[in-house]
Amino acid sequence: MLKARSILKTTTLLLALMLVYSPMIFSGSLDYDQATGNLDGFSVTTTDSPNYSSGYENSTEVWDKSGFIGRLLYVGEPTTFTFTNIGSNPYGTSNNRFYFILNNTGTANTAVWKEFFFVARAKGITQGGSQYAFTSVNSVIANNGGSFSLAYGAGPELVAVGQTGYDTNRQSGIYTGSNAFRYKYPYQAIWIDLTLIRTNVSKSIYTRGYYESHIRISTNTGLCHELHLGGEYIPRSNHIEPEAYFFGIEELYTQAFPFTELENRNTVASALEVATIRYTSHVDQAQIRIASNATGTDTNFRFTSDEGLSFPFKVVYDGTLPNLAAVEVTPSSNTFATVSSTLPSPVGGSYTAYRMEGKLKLSVPINTQPASGLYSSTIYVLVTQID
Repeated sequence: MLKARSILKTTTLLLALMLVYSPMIFSGSLDYDQATGNLDGFSVTTTDSPNYSSGYENSTEVWDKSGFIGRLLYVGEPTTFTFTNIGSNPYGTSNNRFYFILNNTGTANTAVWKEFFFVARAKGITQGGSQYAFTSVNSVIANNGGSFSLAYGAGPELVAVGQTGYDTNRQSGIYTGSNAFRYKYPYQAIWIDLTLIRTNVSKSIYTRGYYESHIRISTNTGLCHELHLGGEYIPRSNHIEPEAYFFGIEELYTQAFPFTELENRNTVASALEVATIRYTSHVDQAQIRIASNATGTDTNFRFTSDEGLSFPFKVVYDGTLPNLAAVEVTPSSNTFATVSSTLPSPVGGSYTAYRMEGKLKLSVPINTQPASGLYSSTIYVLVTQID
């Protein structure tokens, strides 16, 4: 049985026809690691102690609370993470926080809800593999649209001779070409312990059933992921359990790029990489569809200008998990399934989950010569859960 979901992420790609080079930006990557946390099963009748945001603006870690979601694993430059509610809005409150909302039938009942907020704690893994707590306080995301910032980046990139770099122990210095200060960032990865804290604010919360919350986590460097969480209170056997998963698209281009980047990309093998798709859930299997329309049925991709001019392009999907041969996205080859896999965590241990990861690439027909202008296109990526 398939349960269709609405569009979860729409990526808009901008193509500028200009001679000035617009550089590719490494937006980084963000993934989910369960650790001792969970994506579903949160009790909506529980009120945490303390249940107010200022009670967590301190050094006490909270990953051992029952609201622990897990770890977000980040690689990329210093950035700001913003948390946005993309689910239904609860009825009868103006607190503008985050909410579990009752959904037993596939339609949210906004009159029944439980309020919560997030507590995050970031730590690094040095280039030498050691764990290091570079901050001694929590970051509290108390309200919808709230954010927290990372002052440090992480990743394997190297610096050029004469630039400031880091060694395997976070120490910095000028790289000479032969000394240890070769790394651009002090850490190879950063993990963020993420915990939800349930307040004492709710409405009709002793209504039996399943509850859901849909959160978008985005950065100012092009990452955009969605966290779909499940709560419950003594659900009945005929209640439909909402899905719980982590899903996102990581764009390599965060601004318009010149047509010269694309004009000689005319085959599946030479297609230009523009984004990575990631899906992770230890709860639900899924299929991912790539399309040119919101219903997921068309693959007629075109760039269109404000003047109404357009030209066609092709989308290529290159699966890395599971490992698939790169294919052109067509109506008969636009759906890709998750697989169960066990992967090691950079923090230690391993995590078994349903996963899918792949690259989105673009190509154009030979001799495509569009008129000058600013062109844009929308690629729809839809998630369908599999029971």
